[in-house]
Amino acid sequence: APGAKYIYVARNPEDAFVSFYHFLPAYMQLDGELSMEQFAEAVFGGLSHSGGIWDHFVGWWARRADREHVLWVCFEDLKDDLPGETARVAKFLGGGCGAAARVRAAVERSTYAYMSARQSQFDDHFVFDNVKEQMGFAPDVRCGASKVRKGGGKVGGRSEIPPRVRQMLRDRWRTTVEAKAGLKSYDALREAVRELRE
Repeated sequence: APGAKYIYVARNPEDAFVSFYHFLPAYMQLDGELSMEQFAEAVFGGLSHSGGIWDHFVGWWARRADREHVLWVCFEDLKDDLPGETARVAKFLGGGCGAAARVRAAVERSTYAYMSARQSQFDDHFVFDNVKEQMGFAPDVRCGASKVRKGGGKVGGRSEIPPRVRQMLRDRWRTTVEAKAGLKSYDALREAVRELRE
């Protein structure tokens, strides 16, 4: 949309994969039924459009030069310096009167303690309730997944990825992001995002 501002939050695809693995099977009422290898094969086989994170990176990377309308933020930078990154987002959006108070409130509401005390505000029950019958579930089935998970939202959770799945993820990076955007790794992308700030 003309004049719109976009904030693109990138996350290491390996960490994002682990997070997605802990969320989607529970959402689909399959919690504990899929190994990480089976889940990876399903994602790469087209089970979810979210399997296209690499193409999504490439598409938004092409828009990075429009700094007036597109701001890149890395999830890991939010974890390292939430107040600083939140202030950077506020400045991008225009800040204005009361920005410091809004930044403090946003930081406080981004903590695990705040979100875990308000789980239902951060799950997908409203979407699930509207599509569950189309998915073949009975009307009384409840959403079994939360986006607020103890130990979730961490950097480096990818250590639990089996070697074969890790290779699938890295191959997809190589054939998509590296081939189309010239970025050899997520670390290279993150460094390039840092350079955009200057």
